[in-house]
Amino acid sequence: MYTWRSGMLAAVALSAGCMGSIGDDPADSGPGGDNPTGAGTGSGAGVPGTGAGPGTPGSPGECTPGIAATSQIPRLTNAQYDRTVRDLLGITALTASGNVAPSTLLATDQAGGLTDLGWSAYTSVAEMIAAQVMSDPALRSNFLKCTPTGDGAACLHDTVIEFGRRAFRRPLTDAEVARFDAIVAKGPEITASGAPEEVAEVLLYMFLISPSFIQRAEISETPDGAGRFALSNHEVASRLSYMLWGTIPDEALNQAADQGQLSTSEQIRAQARRMLQDPRARQMVAGFHRDYLELGANTRWDSAQRDTTLFPVFDRSLIPIMAEETERFFDHVVFTLGGTFQEFFLSPIAFVNAATAPLYGLDPARFGSELEEITLDASQRPGFLTRVGFLNAYSSYNRTSPILRGVFITKDVLGIDPGTPPPGALETPLPEGADLDTNRKRVDAQTAGAACAGCHHNYINPPGFVMEAYDAVGTWQTQEASTGAPINTVADVRIDGEPVRVTGPVDLMARLAASPNAQRQYAQKWVSYAYERDGHPLDSCTVDDLATKITAGGYTVLDLITDLTQSESFRIRAVALE
Repeated sequence: MYTWRSGMLAAVALSAGCMGSIGDDPADSGPGGDNPTGAGTGSGAGVPGTGAGPGTPGSPGECTPGIAATSQIPRLTNAQYDRTVRDLLGITALTASGNVAPSTLLATDQAGGLTDLGWSAYTSVAEMIAAQVMSDPALRSNFLKCTPTGDGAACLHDTVIEFGRRAFRRPLTDAEVARFDAIVAKGPEITASGAPEEVAEVLLYMFLISPSFIQRAEISETPDGAGRFALSNHEVASRLSYMLWGTIPDEALNQAADQGQLSTSEQIRAQARRMLQDPRARQMVAGFHRDYLELGANTRWDSAQRDTTLFPVFDRSLIPIMAEETERFFDHVVFTLGGTFQEFFLSPIAFVNAATAPLYGLDPARFGSELEEITLDASQRPGFLTRVGFLNAYSSYNRTSPILRGVFITKDVLGIDPGTPPPGALETPLPEGADLDTNRKRVDAQTAGAACAGCHHNYINPPGFVMEAYDAVGTWQTQEASTGAPINTVADVRIDGEPVRVTGPVDLMARLAASPNAQRQYAQKWVSYAYERDGHPLDSCTVDDLATKITAGGYTVLDLITDLTQSESFRIRAVALE
């Protein structure tokens, strides 16, 4: 059956004089600006890469100054879309579609132009959101800040200006206001009864399908004197809010932008410091550390399986608890302690409950079901790599895995990519023998072949062997459970280009904390995450600057995040050369 809602898009577009088809010239494509189907390069998922390519990371002094060219009109990522709709309208789930998050119905994050199917998804979700908001008085008040009287035109005009300011992250132009007002004027023709509430629903729908809502346009053409363009105050505000919160600016940031108070580095720094105290910043920082740890759905962190005859303390119900502990640890270091990168490797703070206490050799009777902060034995448990979450995630079914643990430390912590294993390497059997009485000896023999030894014996195995102090469920061990042979945790670990004799986990954590390569890798991942691009060469000077500050000591993670707003790349955009 044809209803006023099913005909809304065509009728409203025609009434406003803005009908276009996908791929049309962006001019006059509707209230709010350019047609999103011609968006060009999207912003991607905002996920950092794995850092350096094969070999060791770049070192300070090799950087090339410059500003990476970026899309002027990146689309909101799906995560940003959900947070934006939440903060604008209070919508976190679509009642018309089984209470799923709005972005569940959108295409996956991707660069490039928007397909017809992708555009259709935006319109369908917008229709659901608009109907849900207007059917719920509590949600409706997030859109309408006034009560329509008479034909409702005055209230809806005010809504266009007030809501549009928040939805578009900038004041509307006079032309945009006129086009939205035209929709209001045509209300009786495009809705069932012309009631203000029905017209308001159409209005909200049109805001939600506007390119100025779906995209984070950066179109200011104020020259910076070097062939590039300085962002406007409103564009800076949007960059700040989406980098630090993943959502729209708040009232204080909007006011600063409107008053031209985001023009200097110090003004931007002051806002960044304020915003980092907001709970939404904790969500963003948690998201970064999930990427840093490769923690999340369908990763090693949520797929651990153990032979419970060998490890009876293991239960799959522990997996989310162990992951939560790891996230709590990073949050504690960053926000509670105001801590530094070094403390990720050195702090003995942990969060334990009755279920995980035995893994740490603690009496479960001392704990309840909730995670409690505790200080562990610093001679055994410094830093996140010694927590049971990581140790379980990077183990095998019936034994530890020096290879998995070693690869993570080598690649993700130190930024050394050992490359792809040769064909058939993963099928190499673990050798047996009377003289192979420890897991370390067996893995060493397994990787002794010419095709494997270069990477494994020089890079991967040594840090993994140091971590043999913890069994497959993360419990401290001094001897092999199956043979009683002593565990050997001494190895020559390649750190910052040279093999370093490491005597055990505490020694390794101290060296990782002090490693310029590890510090630079952390800075590199932050730059990639915050600027939503993978390891661009023109970001290398920013990376070097941040890494140098980490190395100097006393430089908190919050300092680092704040300084991400101080680079030229944050305040200026460069245009890609044809």
